[in-house]
Amino acid sequence: MPLQIKVLGGGREVGRSAILVRDEESTLLLDYGVMVTERKPEFPQHVSPKEITAVFVTHAHLDHSGAVPVFFTSSKPPVYMSRITAEFTDILIRDLINLSHYYLPYETLELSTMLENVRVAKHNTTKKVRSFEVTFLNAGHIPGSLSLLVKGQGKCVWYSGDINTIDTMLLKGAEIELPELDLAIIEGTYALVDHPDRKQCERKLVEVLTEVVENKGLALVPAFSVGRAQEVLCILYKYGFDYPVYLDGMARAAAKIMLKYPNEFREFKLLKKALKKAHWVKGAKERKRIREEACVVVTPAGMLSGGAALYYMDKVVKSEYDAVVLVSYQVKGTPGRRLLDEGVYEVDGKLKKVKCRVEWIDLSSHCGKKELQEIIRKLPGNPKVLVVHGEEEACLSLAAWVKEEVGFEAIAPANGEMVTLR
Repeated sequence: MPLQIKVLGGGREVGRSAILVRDEESTLLLDYGVMVTERKPEFPQHVSPKEITAVFVTHAHLDHSGAVPVFFTSSKPPVYMSRITAEFTDILIRDLINLSHYYLPYETLELSTMLENVRVAKHNTTKKVRSFEVTFLNAGHIPGSLSLLVKGQGKCVWYSGDINTIDTMLLKGAEIELPELDLAIIEGTYALVDHPDRKQCERKLVEVLTEVVENKGLALVPAFSVGRAQEVLCILYKYGFDYPVYLDGMARAAAKIMLKYPNEFREFKLLKKALKKAHWVKGAKERKRIREEACVVVTPAGMLSGGAALYYMDKVVKSEYDAVVLVSYQVKGTPGRRLLDEGVYEVDGKLKKVKCRVEWIDLSSHCGKKELQEIIRKLPGNPKVLVVHGEEEACLSLAAWVKEEVGFEAIAPANGEMVTLR
């Protein structure tokens, strides 16, 4: 039987990433995420748990990990992920279960069973799973993130996951050394955007936050619990930012996990110092007091779809002295994207123009347009390229560029599309 690759989620969209790889003997899942929207969580296309030989999770963000427990209602496949990813996944999915206002097709029992079936994946090691060999490579995206090299039926497939080749405060960028490929599945999140110089973005962040606090305002920095929140704290520490900085929400639990894994980080001493200098919010009473301070608050959710950020937003949006400084990708349909594009936020059930300052500063942990093109130009062999994990225009644009400029066959598959390697 030839090798079949099917896109179950993440086709021409950001969220619910899921790739199925199958031959006659085995079926592998590369990620199985959930798209958290304002309406209800959206899951990838269905696969019977009994079909699954093994699951591979590239990193802990919910759009890659959040649907995996669904397979543990009636089955117990091994789940490969890095050790730190397992800990992050536990707190993030548990939080999703606790806070979801909608039915989820699993509960904490399935999450616990999933975690009991985790097999630890280490960088630059290979696992044999029946007819497949899977090699784990550093992706440079968040702590513990992987890209995956899958060999089976004489074919070689590389799945980038979320990938970053630029050094950040927390992590070294991915160094991509691959064998000859038959297929490359690559993200297209920023396929239309070149990132500004990283140092310029860091300086701009410090300048904006300084201006707000010196003007007696509260600067809210909505940030992903895992990675971006701690990156912001490291930047502020490194640049000598000397005003009150508070860490709130699930980012605190993620930070505690990070302190157990010094080898995951580019500069662990910097991370320790930055986390020690920040004030960790202890509860509702302190949160209420902080809302009236001139300070910086770093807290999830990065797209304003939940988390402690919402408590601060109720106050911030009504004050011309305060600011919301977005530092994460804002998916279409999220409150963060609407705030950025239209300057509106829902207050008391109604969309209203905000009075506060709104900034977006590019602290991405994804490759930009230039880096994606550089990776693709250097892919060994003559691989077919699938562009996933990007808005439709971005995926289609990158696939067209690959065909025209590099000469590889390339598509931007929709969910449900299948590619066969013979």
